[in-house]
Amino acid sequence: MEAFSLLTGFGRDNFPAVALVAALFTRMSALAFFLPGIGERVVPMRVRLGAAMALTLILIPAVLVDGPRPPATVSGAVLMIAAESVSGALIGFSIRIAVFALQTAGAIASQTLSLAQLFGPSMGDQPESPIATVLMMAGVVLAVSSGLHFEVVRVLIASFEIMPFGVFPGTDDAGEWAAARAAAAFAMAFSLAMPFVIVGFIYNLAIGAANRAMPQLMVAFVGIPAVTFAGLVLLAIAAPVILGVWLDMLQETLATLAGAGR
Repeated sequence: MEAFSLLTGFGRDNFPAVALVAALFTRMSALAFFLPGIGERVVPMRVRLGAAMALTLILIPAVLVDGPRPPATVSGAVLMIAAESVSGALIGFSIRIAVFALQTAGAIASQTLSLAQLFGPSMGDQPESPIATVLMMAGVVLAVSSGLHFEVVRVLIASFEIMPFGVFPGTDDAGEWAAARAAAAFAMAFSLAMPFVIVGFIYNLAIGAANRAMPQLMVAFVGIPAVTFAGLVLLAIAAPVILGVWLDMLQETLATLAGAGR
């Protein structure tokens, strides 16, 4: 309550506290637009802003009481808000990259199974392959139902030690961190899609042998339905394993972010 009492009134005396809260809300807003579940484009903008405000209210006591030095001028407040937006975006990107890995794995699987041309509903503003959409929807539901929001609060508290409040992250460290996360995400995406890549390789090998044996037969008309059916059966079998491995990856990412701040 001591932290909230600093926000009462709108005089010059409480401008530093209000600036701190505004900067904290900026970090939470940038983070909320990347989080799985909350940050999806199908979620209304007001819901995402409401989630950012809720996270801000949770973290106000940790920031205002024994927190960073408040800015004394408007220019200092602007710099602090800009630094917090960059920090929030970097932390959110490091979590969101796990969703990109699942989306990329679905795109690879769809391309292998000749399903990439069937565009339908997606969780973004751009059409996606059907397998990517199914995996993303299932992954987001699994992440939210497993208590993602509790883990995110723990990561947010630790993030102030990883990226100090009001300080711009170093460009070299931030670039190296983002590159490492992206490389790990692409490696995970290819690993998750490996069963479908193997099926596609066997299909192309069989089609090539059949075409050599019977050049007059339109093997594509026979092979494409067969590989699509085999891929859908494989998806039904492998989807629980893929989602389980992906959830472990997401939890490991959150544990790494939380542990780095200790």
